[in-house]
Amino acid sequence: MSVINLLSAEKREGLGKRAVAGLRAAGKVPGVVQEHGKESQSVFVEGREILKAFAGAGKSQAIDLTIGTTKKLVLIKEIQFVNLKPEVEHVVFQALKADEPVDAEVPVRIVGEVPAEANRLVLLHTLEALEVRALPKDLPEALEVSAEKLIEVDDKVLISDIKLPVGVELVELLATADDEEKREEFLSQPIAIVKEASVVESDEGTEAQEGLEGEASETETGDTDSTGSDVKDS
Repeated sequence: MSVINLLSAEKREGLGKRAVAGLRAAGKVPGVVQEHGKESQSVFVEGREILKAFAGAGKSQAIDLTIGTTKKLVLIKEIQFVNLKPEVEHVVFQALKADEPVDAEVPVRIVGEVPAEANRLVLLHTLEALEVRALPKDLPEALEVSAEKLIEVDDKVLISDIKLPVGVELVELLATADDEEKREEFLSQPIAIVKEASVVESDEGTEAQEGLEGEASETETGDTDSTGSDVKDS
């Protein structure tokens, strides 16, 4: 890995709601830089620039962040988006040291052609990312696993099928180093599985219906609460 993103930030003095609202109105995003053993530093970045940085780095690639005259190597640790808008509301950076391992969430990617798709089957992804530990320079853009054995219904690829790059370890395996049963259970989790298209469509339809029912229930509850409040206030 090499640093692929440059980003500029400014120190943030105003910390109240009014100050934050003013920043957002000007197209800027409030954030903090967290560094082990030090107090968090409040900053702000340009809204468009943080979108570009996140698109390129995600949460797994280092960013060269300039704060005034100071430069820090950071990861995007947390990022909060404005509801239903492609706008960032708040961002948390984690400062890194080049010679110290860091934990990061890395996407899992199926690579190569999926043989099952030629048979009109579909691939259902069940795991999107894994937490790894590595030096900043060794953090991978993604963890890759070959699609070559995804041929028939119920064929799957597991976490154990991932070939980790040199210098990269899975955090869960480090945490369960003395528990072989838990390690095996973790490694046997599927990343993706081949299914009939009709099965996937049925599952998606069920999830969508449950979502609509949940929204309707919340609306009814909200109406009831509002009515109760009106009666109480009057």
